[in-house]
Amino acid sequence: MSVSRLTTTAGVTRQAVAKHLRVLEDAGLVRSTRHGRSRVCQLESNRLDEVRRSLALISDQWDETLARLKKFVEE
Repeated sequence: MSVSRLTTTAGVTRQAVAKHLRVLEDAGLVRSTRHGRSRVCQLESNRLDEVRRSLALISDQWDETLARLKKFVEE
């Protein structure tokens, strides 16, 4: 999707959308290419899957840690 189109649907300024897209691109989650005067962005779904797996692992670790803390406090 182009930055202009994203701006229309996001309800924020073009500058805000561009800034967020740069952060996502730096993280490897979005790839952008120029088509004439437009900049078109594409989601890197394989990278997003990696992030999801990492966050799920961290979430599981927190759940285990909090369960141990709860058990300790209740004892």
